[in-house]
Amino acid sequence: MGWTIGWISLVFSLSTALSVILSIRGVTLLGPASFAAAGSGVLASGMERGETTLTLIGVVFIAAGLSSVFLMMRFARLPLHGLLGARLLTRREPRERRTRLCRFTDLDQRFLPLLEETVHKYSLGELRSATRLCCETRYADNGALRSGTYAGPVPVIEACILTEKLVIIAIMYTEGAGVALVGRLQQTVLSQVSHSEGEHEAYVRSAWLDSTEASSYPFPLDDGPAGEEFVAEFRAMLSAARHT
Repeated sequence: MGWTIGWISLVFSLSTALSVILSIRGVTLLGPASFAAAGSGVLASGMERGETTLTLIGVVFIAAGLSSVFLMMRFARLPLHGLLGARLLTRREPRERRTRLCRFTDLDQRFLPLLEETVHKYSLGELRSATRLCCETRYADNGALRSGTYAGPVPVIEACILTEKLVIIAIMYTEGAGVALVGRLQQTVLSQVSHSEGEHEAYVRSAWLDSTEASSYPFPLDDGPAGEEFVAEFRAMLSAARHT
């Protein structure tokens, strides 16, 4: 009995540690899923030994883990780390993109409620007049993946907005929900990456508000001149911000 209790404690401790580590590193959904995996081991041990207590503990672990995963996927508007974790788990073919530079007033109308909420949340002031650079990337396939799997909501349109002090990335998903990331321009680093499958991304690394550590977000670009111009102007604004 002592060995059994020790084994349960070890599994629970390892599962808890794995959940915390995965959540911190951004793979949010795998955290609660590890509880379900641990529960499977406890359940199997209980059934093999014919011990009702172990079996019940395993069932509780599995139910708690699966319920947490379901609730997070169904109701949560993913925070920054969860969002990045979802992007890291993507395995898919390139999705057709269209990137354009635009004025703030020309952004897709679906962004307006999200940006309004973001302005009030962080007390950003008059964002429309403060915007100096605005880029929008739309997925032509309306968010449908051609192949592969995706752990998290699928973005259909994304925008990057820059003022003299802030960088804001707004993402809208297929189900109509959205999320906005806000960072300080002086604490932002930009790098451009072109993948072998033909995708182009501008990795925006910043100390995002509401986040405990700096992290990168891969803002998608097509292979046209608008994306190149956006990156060049973005870098010029970063240089100006650092010398202010």
